[in-house]
Amino acid sequence: MKVLVYMEKNRLAPVGGPRGYNYNLANALNNLNITNIDYIVSNKEPTNSRVNKIVDKVRNQAIKGFLILCKSIANRIFIIYGKSLKPIVRLDDYDVIHFHNPLEMYQIRDSLANYKGKVILTSHSPTLSSAELIDTATTFEKKYMAGFYKKLEKVDIYAFERADYIIFPCEEAEEPYYHSWDFYKDFKKRNENKYKYLLTGINPCTVTINRNIIRKKYNIPDDAFVISYVGRHNTIKGYDRLKKICKQVLDLYENVYVIVTGKEGPLYRLEHPRWIEIGWTKDPHSVIGASDIFVLPNKETYFDLILLEVLSLGKVVIASNTGGNRYFQKIHSKSIYLYETDKEAIDYMKMIISMPVKQREDLGQINKSLFFDKFTCETFAKGYLKILNEIGDS
Repeated sequence: MKVLVYMEKNRLAPVGGPRGYNYNLANALNNLNITNIDYIVSNKEPTNSRVNKIVDKVRNQAIKGFLILCKSIANRIFIIYGKSLKPIVRLDDYDVIHFHNPLEMYQIRDSLANYKGKVILTSHSPTLSSAELIDTATTFEKKYMAGFYKKLEKVDIYAFERADYIIFPCEEAEEPYYHSWDFYKDFKKRNENKYKYLLTGINPCTVTINRNIIRKKYNIPDDAFVISYVGRHNTIKGYDRLKKICKQVLDLYENVYVIVTGKEGPLYRLEHPRWIEIGWTKDPHSVIGASDIFVLPNKETYFDLILLEVLSLGKVVIASNTGGNRYFQKIHSKSIYLYETDKEAIDYMKMIISMPVKQREDLGQINKSLFFDKFTCETFAKGYLKILNEIGDS
């Protein structure tokens, strides 16, 4: 059985989203000497990339803003009304094609109409791909074209209907789709047989800078209790809730610090002397390693890879009881504390702050053991092969 993962091999990288997911998967499959699963080999630069480079060279901000608006509108209108594109490779050379973006499926819909093999879809977002296209639109578009752009939903409907199989990391990761997509509940009921579940795997993370060095750099006492957060500063990631929760904890304890990485905006820091914003960094793992607990306050979440990274670093986690986070409740994890309310999160923090250091470290080791039991790249790849075998036998 020949399988094509519909993603260009040269785009794989140790980052978030589909590219990072497949970077880990492809390397693990290679280590297992699997030769029947291909990625697309192409040296052609995408049209969007070429256009972006041209726009980036424009110095006049007014002209640049106008070009960005035109490019954005043209892109979305083409999706709604444009013709189907030709696939980058010959689809009929493969028994199974695995897509990681509903839009890429929709763009080659005419070719997929005649394709006789199996089609798999993995959607990586906590919201619809069409909703993401609207979210990334310009302010003008959101104000004046939101109604028109609602037509982009047909991209997601097509992709889910056309797929023979749909892979989620766990059932809990589907929660955002139930919340934000009226179509989804009925679709799932009609298509239970399409669903497969595969826990994501990553390479274990390492700390490259000693805990004491990180603390000294940011003027944090060695004996302080440190709360860490890594991620985008927006509502969907729960950054606003993080500030509310941590402000109360900072007010209660004089020796508690909060250290945050990630680019600020659209939400910004809590103005407090013990709230430390580092900004974007190449080494968030050393920051996490210098902390005592990690907080994951998502409003909605699919299956957040940062949580797996924190587990591999052996840190205790306090996380919102939503989406993919709920999986850890199902397996009765002892070192991941899931909260519903701000008060519950604060109570968990107070409990952990009062623990002896050795007890916190022991809880962190439980998380590290959980990581190596369920979330390594090798386990991930073997689970993927098992699903492919099931599909091949069906």
